[in-house]
Amino acid sequence: MKTVSVLVLASAVVIVAASGFSRSAASDVQDPVTHKIEILEQDLLSNRQKTEALAAELGETKAALLKTLRYLDAQAKVAQAMETTLDDSEKAGFTYGINPESRQLLLKGWREQLAGAQKDVPALPESKPDPAKKNAATDRQ
Repeated sequence: MKTVSVLVLASAVVIVAASGFSRSAASDVQDPVTHKIEILEQDLLSNRQKTEALAAELGETKAALLKTLRYLDAQAKVAQAMETTLDDSEKAGFTYGINPESRQLLLKGWREQLAGAQKDVPALPESKPDPAKKNAATDRQ
């Protein structure tokens, strides 16, 4: 009877040890996968933060670009208006009188400067829907 008890006890120890080993082996297999998932989650979070920062910077850059384009457009319009004023001044007799040649040179130089201010002015871009906003609206539906 003692031998049967010892055999039963030994069998129980072997079963417990085997089940502990199999659990240990299973957890060893899951640990690298879990570790990889944690690394990927950290990378995703880091990339999301970088993307949000870049999106904010892009928004600021777009706003600055639009302000610059509006400024350049306004300068071109003012230059065009000044050309009309110079033409009117010349018609009213600005170039007559003492030393008319210097006045003609002044008007010529001024017109060249105004023409340069109107040349190759970048146009304001057409208003396009923001794809990020469009995707966000689609995701909500």
